[in-house]
Amino acid sequence: MSPSLQQKPSTTQSSGSDSTMSSKDHYVPVLDSLSSVYSASALPAQEQRWKGLADAFTKSFPGEKLDFIARSPGRVNIIGEHIDYSLFDVLPMAITQDVLIAVHVGEGDGKVILHNTDKQFPSREYDTASLKDIAIDATVHEWSNYFLSGVKGAFALIEDIKIPSMHCVINGRIPTGSGLSSSSAFVCAALLSILASVQFNSTKSLTDVVTKSDLVGSAIVSERNVGVNSGGMDQSASVFGVPGHTLRVQFYPTLKATPIAFQGEGFAFVIANTLVVADKFVTGPIHYNLRVVETTVGAEIIARVCNLGPLPIRDGFGGTFRGVVEGFKAKGVDFNGVIEEVKKVFSKEEGYTLAETAELMGQSEAELVKKYMTRFPIRAERFQFRKRALHVLEEAQRVEQFCQLLGKAPAKGDTETYFAALGNIMQASHKSCKEQFDCSCDELDQIVGLAMANGAYGSRLTGAGWGGSTVSLVPKSIVSHFVKTLKEGYYLKRLPGLTEEELDDAICVTEPGLGSAIVEY
Repeated sequence: MSPSLQQKPSTTQSSGSDSTMSSKDHYVPVLDSLSSVYSASALPAQEQRWKGLADAFTKSFPGEKLDFIARSPGRVNIIGEHIDYSLFDVLPMAITQDVLIAVHVGEGDGKVILHNTDKQFPSREYDTASLKDIAIDATVHEWSNYFLSGVKGAFALIEDIKIPSMHCVINGRIPTGSGLSSSSAFVCAALLSILASVQFNSTKSLTDVVTKSDLVGSAIVSERNVGVNSGGMDQSASVFGVPGHTLRVQFYPTLKATPIAFQGEGFAFVIANTLVVADKFVTGPIHYNLRVVETTVGAEIIARVCNLGPLPIRDGFGGTFRGVVEGFKAKGVDFNGVIEEVKKVFSKEEGYTLAETAELMGQSEAELVKKYMTRFPIRAERFQFRKRALHVLEEAQRVEQFCQLLGKAPAKGDTETYFAALGNIMQASHKSCKEQFDCSCDELDQIVGLAMANGAYGSRLTGAGWGGSTVSLVPKSIVSHFVKTLKEGYYLKRLPGLTEEELDDAICVTEPGLGSAIVEY
C-alpha cells in the first residue's frame, strides 16, 4: 500500500451485537484486496468486473498507471421511508451494487478527464484551475454533474484544497431510478476519489483529512447541487455500511450510524426493480421535493399553532417533525400525543391550498413561495399536511419497533413468529407509503402483492418510490422459487422482451455489505 493512503486502525466500540461509530475515530478504509470488499458469493463476478474496469482504463489512458479505485455502494432501506429529512432514524443497509471510479493522479496537465464505461454517457473534461468556481446547472440532466457535486463537496470540506490532475474511468452497477440510491453512491464515490487524489502524493494520509462522517455530511449537502433535497440516509448507508449488519442511522442531535447485527438465520432480502424509472431530478417538483416541502411547512405550522417556539432549522431550509416531537416532549406530551395534536391541527383531509397554507403560516403567499418553494421548485394544487405528517410520525415508530425486534434473538424453535413480526412492520410501512405518503405506484403494489402471495414474510417499496424497487424479507429455503415466481408473475407478463441477463439484473438476492472504500493498485 502507498504510504500516503495508509489506513488508521479502527477503534469501533462494540456492545453486544451493536457497534456505534463516532465521527472522531472512524475513517474510510484503504484496502488492497477485493476479498475485503465483497462477500465470498459475490467475489468471482466482481473480480471480473474490476478487471474489465482496469482494462477500460488502460484503453482510455494508454501508458498511464491506475493508482486506485474509489468505491461507494448503493443501499436498500429496510424500514424508515421519507423520514430522514425530518431527522428521524432510518434503517438501511449497503448492498453489493456500487459505483467505481478508477483514477490516475497527477499527470500535471491540469485536467480532470471523465470517461464512462457506459457509452451513452459522453466523456467530459475540466480545467482544475476552474473547478472551485464551476457552476452546476441543476435544470440540465447531465451525468457529470454528480461528479462535479463531489467537487463542490471537496471545496466545502477543505476550502483551500488543490485538486490535482485526475484521469478517471467510471463504472456503475446501480440501475438509475431503481430506488437503490445510484445518485448518492456516485456523489460519494466522486467526493472520495477527489479527496484521495489530493492526498495521494501528500505526506499526510487520507485518514488525517476525512472521516466517514465528514464524507457523509459533505455528500449530503453537495448532492443538492443537482437539485435533490436529500435527507442523508442514502449517503450514510453508502459510506457507513458494515457487512452482516443493518445501520440505525440517526440524524439528531448529531449524525451517528449504529450497526445492528441481524439475529437468527434462514432469511434473505430480495430486491426487485420494477424497471419504472423514479428519477428524483425529473419528477422532484411533484414528488420528492414536494414531499420535503409538505413535511417542512407542516412542521412549521404545527410549531406555530401549538406555540412550540422556533424549530431548529435543517440545513438552512426549515424545521422538522423531529423538532416538533422534541418541542412537545418539553411540554410533557408523548409521541402518541403528538400524533393526536397533528390530527387536530390538520383536520382537512382534502388538503390545503397555497392561500390557506400562507394563512396558517402567518405569511403572504409570496413570502411562503420564496422561502420554501424557490430553491427546489414544486407544483401542487393542495398540500397534504395531515397525511404526510401521520406517515412521518408513524413510520418513525415502526423503525423503533423494528430495531427492538432486531435486538432480540428469536425464541428457540420459533423463528417463523419472529420473522413474521418483522414482516408485519414492513407491510404496515408499505401501506402508509401508498395511502398516506402517496409514493407507491401500480407496479410496486403488484410486486409487493406477488411477494406476499408467494411466501415473503414482508415486502415494501424501498427508496423514494414512484417506481424503483421493492425489498422483501424471504425464507432462504424458498428464495429460488420466489425469484422464479416474480420473473413469471411480473416481468415476463409486463415486459416479455427482457433477456435472461436483464431479468437477473432486475432481481437480486442481497446481504448487508461494506460501505465506501479505496482499493489501491
